Amino acid sequence: MAKNFMAGMKKTLVDLQPSTFSETEKIKKQIVVLDSLKKFIPPLTSEEYKQLESNILKHGCKDPLTVWETTELKAGTGEGEEPIFILIDGHNRYKICMQFGIDFKIGLLDFEDLDAVKDYMIDFQLGRRNLNPEQISYFRGLRYNREKTGKGKYNRGGEESIDIAEKLAIEHSVSPRTIKNDGDYAKGVEKLPIEIKSELLAGKIDLSKEEVQRLGKIEVSTEELNSIEDIKNAISKGEEISPVKSNQKLVKALKKDVIDFAKTISTKKDCEQLMSKISSLKKLLSA
Repeated sequence: MAKNFMAGMKKTLVDLQPSTFSETEKIKKQIVVLDSLKKFIPPLTSEEYKQLESNILKHGCKDPLTVWETTELKAGTGEGEEPIFILIDGHNRYKICMQFGIDFKIGLLDFEDLDAVKDYMIDFQLGRRNLNPEQISYFRGLRYNREKTGKGKYNRGGEESIDIAEKLAIEHSVSPRTIKNDGDYAKGVEKLPIEIKSELLAGKIDLSKEEVQRLGKIEVSTEELNSIEDIKNAISKGEEISPVKSNQKLVKALKKDVIDFAKTISTKKDCEQLMSKISSLKKLLSA
């Protein structure tokens, strides 16, 4: 999967039409960073960030930053139809370059909507060759959770009956149970403070996968998780989210997704996707 995805990305970037110098410089000044997309970028530890900073200061920013050319309306950030440019890869490099006034290159990509961007970012991370086991589980879990709730690209177009865990298990050569465990792991990771999340995904924290999976299953206030000791205490004392509560949250999320999507439909394909989402919601309500 990694080889095929990265090969496809290389071709996509090669096929991009180069912008003129003036256009490129204008785009650089208009780049927008969305907090909702940051979680799809593996956070760097302080040591890793310092090393990246040192390399860029010494050699410059060699790899282009990937940017989504869209509008506020299409991105769901406003009602405007004017072009905006959203950063989807290269967040750490962008921050360093802006801080020290270092020039960088950009590559423009086009997506149907913000959900498609999120799917791309997850696939891009899973296509990398240097992911550690924690990062692999995290991104597989993110993808499973998105598709399970109907927000991923594979749950559109009338494929409601497909077993998402089984499909991803075949794709990644693991068991369906592993995929479901990855889903709980991703939920647990998302509850952690950014500093602890960074250390965990770097494999530098004494928290087992089982503990993080357990964290993903329990009711806990994320404001209480300020240290490893806090996290372990929460895990040992926490009660698992009941199926009823979990189902209620899923119904609420799907209802919001249907309402938000209905506001943007403009084509026959959009209508088909909306009907698919409504069908998924009906099945959940009747379960």
